[in-house]
Amino acid sequence: MYWGAFSKEQEQGGRLKRHPQAVEMPKGEMFLAAITQIVRAEYGFVKAVDEGTAQDAKGQPLPLFTYPAIEYLQQFDYRQKRVFEFGAGGSTKFWMQRAQQVMSVENNAQWVQKLKPELADNVTLLHVDGDDFPWTIEQYQHGFDVIIVDSAGYRYDCASAAIGKLNQGGMIILDNADWHPNTAKFLREQGLIEVDFTGFKRGECHSSTTSVFLHRDFNFTSLAATQPSFGMGAKWIHSEAWDKPYARRQK
Repeated sequence: MYWGAFSKEQEQGGRLKRHPQAVEMPKGEMFLAAITQIVRAEYGFVKAVDEGTAQDAKGQPLPLFTYPAIEYLQQFDYRQKRVFEFGAGGSTKFWMQRAQQVMSVENNAQWVQKLKPELADNVTLLHVDGDDFPWTIEQYQHGFDVIIVDSAGYRYDCASAAIGKLNQGGMIILDNADWHPNTAKFLREQGLIEVDFTGFKRGECHSSTTSVFLHRDFNFTSLAATQPSFGMGAKWIHSEAWDKPYARRQK
């Protein structure tokens, strides 16, 4: 199929316009169509929305974070990491495939019963309701390398409890950080480095922000040979000819 604006030569005699596979559109619309196809085919956005599932194009579970945040997090090796979640769901399945151990607390009893049969042996899922919910993490003697704050309510309190349980070099993930600026400010004030990932999510038609708060000694091992790794729909290009120092200082 031809996409794009027709040149004067192509328009002569209406040759391309009569062709059933010729579609005339401005360059901006052509680029937008290409981006839409990446979101559809590479991210699996349409299928996930239509099926009401948190998954990628291959049917693998995803957290309900923004796509840029997911791509960043997918770079790292969590095989020796402990993860704690405030709020369970697609993210629980995502982390159980990657981490050594996942502890998750959820305040929706029906959701807990639905989710439990789908979880692996390295997951502990607890149901805790009411004001006891954010303090559940304090019952563990050990700390956690990754703590996710993505619960229905209590996010400031969850973040407050998380600080004392974050291992050196770890990270706290705050979803919908743009809706919780006070919580984000609190985490910054604890000396963590805030990195905001604004973009689209599966199942939503507006942009959102997932923020990652890194301990200042953060140094997780990357799974890829290079970092950053190529994103979904990326143009795979790299040349040693320009990706090295080659400028000569003028005396």
